Amino acid sequence: MDNAEKYHFSDFTHQHYRELLQIAKNKFSFIDYPNSLSPQQKPCVLWRHDIDFSMQLALEMAQLEAEEGIKSTYFILLHSEFYNLLDAADAKCVEQIIALGHTIGLHFDSHFYNIKEQAKLNDYLLLEKNLLEKTFHQPINTFSFHKNNEFTMNCQEEYYAGMVNTYASVFQKEFGYASDSNGYWRFERLYDFLTTTNYQCIQVLTHPEWWTKEIMSPLQKVEKVLQLRTDRTLNWYVNTLKEYNRENIDW
Repeated sequence: MDNAEKYHFSDFTHQHYRELLQIAKNKFSFIDYPNSLSPQQKPCVLWRHDIDFSMQLALEMAQLEAEEGIKSTYFILLHSEFYNLLDAADAKCVEQIIALGHTIGLHFDSHFYNIKEQAKLNDYLLLEKNLLEKTFHQPINTFSFHKNNEFTMNCQEEYYAGMVNTYASVFQKEFGYASDSNGYWRFERLYDFLTTTNYQCIQVLTHPEWWTKEIMSPLQKVEKVLQLRTDRTLNWYVNTLKEYNRENIDW
């Protein structure tokens, strides 16, 4: 068995994603996090995305979901090595995701601040919550941890800094869970999970960078994200020189 078969590379295409959305919406009511702690509609699903690598790919996923009449939550990272919310192109992608009717949340990196105790957690969460709200003029009601470790998994209160914690005890104990972290299914394939789960409420986590039009390996997808950003940055430089009538000097 090669890696393509072992890790189900063919699952992670836009076409298959659309099929998964159709299965989910025919079986579950899509709810948002502020209404998830005491859900009135069952069976229900929390459908979320942690954006680690690419705002452009997140926008493509948001557009696909909008075509299927689905609204989900996009968690945005302030300390990504791959995108920058102060970059005009990345910020525009966030604005377009919001315009499609989706919700944005905070993807919080506790490692950036070296947080090892809950007493410090609220202060830094509030700092980033306020920054996101002021930048995009949207209320930030929910956060997810980035790169979970023993400390963050033990932070199981329902709220921190006035935001719903996606890793709260209630979600870990009462909601079924599926995730595509690192580009492969962490527990079971999402198709199998959606069609066979006995949970009345579930939480589905995907990362937009792992879903592409064609079949690729996870490493190829990361390389593609990096190349797209390199091309965009180089094009910006070339076009800026043209705009200001400057020479583009090489050997």
